[in-house]
Amino acid sequence: MYLGVKQAAHRLGVSTMTIRRWTQTGFLPCQRTAGGHRRIAEEDADDLLRHIGGSSHLIARRARERELETLVETSIAVTSQLDLPDLLVEIARHMTALIGCDSCAIGEYDRLKRRVVVLAEYDRTGRPVADMAAYKLRDFPLTRRVLDEQITAVVNVDDPHADAAEAAELRRTGDNSLLMVPLVFRGETIGLLEIIDYERPRKYTPRELRLCRAVAGQAAVALHNARVFAEARRAEADLALLRESLAQTSTVRSIAETAGDDAATMRSVAQLASGALESISHLLATRETFTRDQAAATDDTAAAGDGAAATAR
Repeated sequence: MYLGVKQAAHRLGVSTMTIRRWTQTGFLPCQRTAGGHRRIAEEDADDLLRHIGGSSHLIARRARERELETLVETSIAVTSQLDLPDLLVEIARHMTALIGCDSCAIGEYDRLKRRVVVLAEYDRTGRPVADMAAYKLRDFPLTRRVLDEQITAVVNVDDPHADAAEAAELRRTGDNSLLMVPLVFRGETIGLLEIIDYERPRKYTPRELRLCRAVAGQAAVALHNARVFAEARRAEADLALLRESLAQTSTVRSIAETAGDDAATMRSVAQLASGALESISHLLATRETFTRDQAAATDDTAAAGDGAAATAR
């Protein structure tokens, strides 16, 4: 008896993509129908099942494959967004779907003022949650640890050993569980993900925490890229202003020369030149920052991708 690709995938506990890859490389023998469809002999599938360690091994293999597929899908969705509001929605949507939680808040870490500024919070459907603000880290010592030591932390409202400040905040908002994951870019903490379960306490598996850290790494790179892109947009606006200032300088000079008022010409040209020089200064500083950060972001995107792949292995 022969099995189709889908039947073989079900029997071996792997994806159809894996079956196709195995048959293509010869790892799993197959025959082709007249229409080009793969057919796998039952005995070959059963022999492979025994050879690679039985169902428990395949379950673990399939879990790793799903993990890697999730990371790749999330990476593509997050890193393809350069507009900050759209990016925040994507981060929240993927994080809540990843571990089955209800909402995700994305915060920016203000190191100088020792506070977290919540940029946005969305529920699992992508709808914004209104309770957004900045808060001082002195009021939340566990959050401070998460940011300073770059660790993850879980707080459940029914845990008698939970951080008092975080548990009190959960009770205030009527939530049950909080998972905090730092956003780290080039070794520096730039923000925080706060993933919330409204209904139940949570105990996350090592795999779930590993996935969260990997996605947070991608999100950190994407946030940085979005900031750089916004800066580049501002640079374009400065360049347009510079062109306008230079054009106005030429126009004012022509008008004043026609009127024969040298003093008025000098004053107008000086004012416009001052504005033009200010635009040039800001434009050059922005471009220098953009070039440096773009190169760093490219390196970190590659590193985050490599780390995500290693995480799934």
